[in-house]
Amino acid sequence: MNSPEPIFLNVDQPLNNALDDAQRLSDELIARVKLGDVLRKLKAIDESGLERIVNHQRSTGQLFGQAAVALKLVDESTVARALAEQEQLAVDESVSGALSKELIAAHEPFSPEVESLRALRTRLLFELRRDSTRGSARSIALVSADEGEGRSWLAGNLAVVFAQLGTSTVLIDADLRRPRQHELFGHPDHDGLVSWLSGRSQRPAIRRVESVAHLHLLPAGSRPPNPQELLSGDLFARSLGALSREAQFAIVDTSPASLYADFTFAVLAADAVVLVVRRRTAQRRVQALVDQLRVLGRTPIGIVFNNRR
Repeated sequence: MNSPEPIFLNVDQPLNNALDDAQRLSDELIARVKLGDVLRKLKAIDESGLERIVNHQRSTGQLFGQAAVALKLVDESTVARALAEQEQLAVDESVSGALSKELIAAHEPFSPEVESLRALRTRLLFELRRDSTRGSARSIALVSADEGEGRSWLAGNLAVVFAQLGTSTVLIDADLRRPRQHELFGHPDHDGLVSWLSGRSQRPAIRRVESVAHLHLLPAGSRPPNPQELLSGDLFARSLGALSREAQFAIVDTSPASLYADFTFAVLAADAVVLVVRRRTAQRRVQALVDQLRVLGRTPIGIVFNNRR
């Protein structure tokens, strides 16, 4: 039976039992706001309504949202919207039309599939901090053996769920062969990483994703004739390091490893590497890529089995 959930495996210790600690790690980053304050901000209730809800809570033991609905001060859809605001999951609907429907973390924040993405985020946060030798690791390069593994889809959605923590996140499209992030986020691709690395612009064309708070995008830009040469230079490594220091997290999309050598430069520049594979991918191909990464001196912090159709 095919599950749509991405499943994370630690390469060296599959399915370790550190989830509780990892969840606490994730929770530390989330700025909690009282639901009542959010409902007041949305002008769904006033001060008197807030007092009625609190009194009803005390007498019934209901959750705040349940009490508000029971008193018919708000409906369930308003509570759901307020919860999204509370957890920083809400998308600015006035500008979200440009976002591809593939970005389910933005469009369907309460779906089971997105919940699995948040669980994956928690595992990655833990793995980044589990090994003290990595220091304050902040950049993650996503690598796949072939096209069609779901790497770009996962990179875009992971960037959204990291930003939903309230942490500054930058998504870098280093797939200079067949870039997709500008399509997913509805941004033009004429200016981006390529312009910066080739010296045609004085600074990286990093764009704020208006509909997702705390998220920025550095698209690949126009297709270059020499992607390996651009990525192999010191400027790319220095740029990734600088962006990782400015933002709290950087997610890097890369080219398929079996087709191009470009990915190696993103792998060497990033703090950590995650493999993305479909379940149909032969185990020997996955192992070959793990071995290739270890030759480069990079051991992946994990493998994501992406079962999304």
